[in-house]
Amino acid sequence: MADAPEEIIIIEDSDAATYDDNSEQSQSYIEEEEAKRKKIILFGGIALILVLIIAVTVVLLALKSSKEHDNINFDLIDEKITKSKKTTIAPSKLENMIAKANYLYASGSKEKALAIFEEIASYSEAISDYNLGVAQLIDKQYQKALSTFQKAIANDEKRCVSAINAAVCSLHLNNQENFKYYIDLAYAYLPYEINSPLYSYYYTLISYYNKNYLAALNSLKNSNSKEYSNIQNHLSAKINALYNNNYDAIDSLEKNYDEPDDFSKALLYARIGDFTLATTHLQSAIAKEVQPLRAPLALGLINLKAGHIAKAAKEIKNVTEKFPKDVYKYYPLKVKLKDSLFDPQKAQEHYRKNIINAKNVIYQKIFYFSPYKIFNANQTISYIRKGNANIYIDNVESAKEYLKKSSSSSSVNIGIVKAIKKALSFRIREANEELQKLVKIQPKHSILQYNLALTYVQLGNIQKAHEHFLRSYYLDAKNYLSGIYAVMTAQLINKPVTKLKSILKDSISLEDTTEDIDLYKTLLYLSENDYIAAAEWLDKDYKQRPLYLMLDILIATKLSKSEKAKESATKLRTMQANDILPNIIYMDTHFKQLKKSKYAQAVLKYLNQHTFHYDDLYFGPYITRYLFIQENLLSGRLYYLHQQLNKILETSNEDTRDIESALALVSLYDEHFEESYTLYNHLIDELKVRDAYTLYLGAVASTAAGHHENAIALLELAKMKNPHLYESRYALALLYMEINNNDGAVIQLSRIQDDGFSSQYFDFTIDTDKLLFFKQHPQKQ
Repeated sequence: MADAPEEIIIIEDSDAATYDDNSEQSQSYIEEEEAKRKKIILFGGIALILVLIIAVTVVLLALKSSKEHDNINFDLIDEKITKSKKTTIAPSKLENMIAKANYLYASGSKEKALAIFEEIASYSEAISDYNLGVAQLIDKQYQKALSTFQKAIANDEKRCVSAINAAVCSLHLNNQENFKYYIDLAYAYLPYEINSPLYSYYYTLISYYNKNYLAALNSLKNSNSKEYSNIQNHLSAKINALYNNNYDAIDSLEKNYDEPDDFSKALLYARIGDFTLATTHLQSAIAKEVQPLRAPLALGLINLKAGHIAKAAKEIKNVTEKFPKDVYKYYPLKVKLKDSLFDPQKAQEHYRKNIINAKNVIYQKIFYFSPYKIFNANQTISYIRKGNANIYIDNVESAKEYLKKSSSSSSVNIGIVKAIKKALSFRIREANEELQKLVKIQPKHSILQYNLALTYVQLGNIQKAHEHFLRSYYLDAKNYLSGIYAVMTAQLINKPVTKLKSILKDSISLEDTTEDIDLYKTLLYLSENDYIAAAEWLDKDYKQRPLYLMLDILIATKLSKSEKAKESATKLRTMQANDILPNIIYMDTHFKQLKKSKYAQAVLKYLNQHTFHYDDLYFGPYITRYLFIQENLLSGRLYYLHQQLNKILETSNEDTRDIESALALVSLYDEHFEESYTLYNHLIDELKVRDAYTLYLGAVASTAAGHHENAIALLELAKMKNPHLYESRYALALLYMEINNNDGAVIQLSRIQDDGFSSQYFDFTIDTDKLLFFKQHPQKQ
């Protein structure tokens, strides 16, 4: 654990060194001290009279014994006698002078204060040495202050506190040997302060400076000293923060009403995730011009954590421009993956609270159950008829063009059927590649574009899916499903489509009500997150199709109609009993109300008892792999899934790209980071799987494995493939900040327009190891 930074604390005599007007014990102590002073003055006066008698006797004897002294100068004798007198002053007046000096110093009149301390020094050397030392220490005259405190110690007055302040001077002078000597000396003198009201405070300071933080904290919790309460609260907060007792640290700082430390409070609130209060206190600190570099920089980082990316970009940019060199000294970033990814308890909470409610997952479930479309046979027949007609009327060139279209359309349509068969048997990637070839032959085929888009979206390539859904709709304005899916995919890649959505809504509203039109309206409601309007769908009595049942489940779940959701999930599982995704949806609806431990047990039992064919895991849609891995993680079965995928990868004779993709993702969640990194690199470099999301996941694995330079390269490629993928830009920005490239980071952050953005994988913390290293080796910073 890193040591707490040294806190320099000066103890002033006027506050607590010897008396406290509000304490009976302190009053008794004052009276005792005053009595001592009176005795000193009385005995001093007697001694002075004796000295005068002896001096006069010596002079008379000298005159008697020697005649050569007849002309003796009595003025000179008087001057010498006067010089030998010790100037005295009433104790009450002395205390008033000390109080006045301290007041002048506190109000900024340092020269006048020091002059009074010098005057006090001529009256009472022991007391003045200590107070003069305090004044010099406050005035940063550390060498002089050290010498003055040494004198105070030599005079046997306030030895313990003088030794503590001498240690402070040594710290400022970077003299560790002296520091250790005086702290040990203070500890040696500590028993003499056992009856002092400041005993526990002295003990706390000595323990703190000796880095015995637990002893210091215990002393603070059981303090018998009411003085220096602000400093004691501050120390308590500092030590509690060192041990991550953040709530106790906050409580300590909140007690300092008269001296609010907004900056420290903000950092502590940020630690516990209360970004709202952290922001409030930082704004207060900035308004007071406290920490002009660190406060705005911390505000930028907190906004980054809170998802206010645009604000964060602006703050980081401003503070970097003002302090281009020093901006990297205080908060070096350490990029990491989120803890919730790997801990089964946190993973379950994240899954049930966030993942199953995420827009991407909801849409992917809709795409999974969406039907592929077969060619329009009537259109092909129309082409043939027109061709024959044209031949009949002797328009040979035109007839050839029509017949050519009918021939190519027929071959494309046959190809579509074959591709769909592969897609329905979960060979999605093979189907996608066949459809890509067909679209080169017939690029203006709306249904072909739709089917190609559907395979792209199931592979997780949202950018390409959006492009082809949009083309399909533009080729056939009546293909409303393509238009709606273009809107949904645009939302997933953060692309504005307000105009397209408006056109769709207007066009659909003009259509007569049919089963298809009801479906399109419901999908549009879901795209607007309007589940209240979509509730009408639950009252429809259409044929039980997989897509319709999926819509029932989504709407009923959102509207807390759990029985309806369970009923539809049961029907869906019955239709596709051995497919993974329908069974996951069944678990999500039926186990929703279970507590954490019961939920994990129920999932584990269900997975162990149920039989799957696993083709959808090995070759099917990305959503199946992702959600199945999540269920295995939170139920503790990830190891067995890892072994299963390893075995199938070694033995399969089919296309292994998606098997390797699944294994790479399982290895990541199973914390085999280097293996995951290697698999993703092989996928990208050797197997040429280079869609934006695969590149992004490769960067995730690279970051987890500590290959941050490789992660940056992959994220740059992902950004080029899909400029609208915020995940890539956010991760790239963090990695740029980690290597002290705030300018590059700001460029990426400024492109993220989503206020409230939260990365699925990436997180950051402050690199305390680096801070400690630079503290110990400042020349290397």
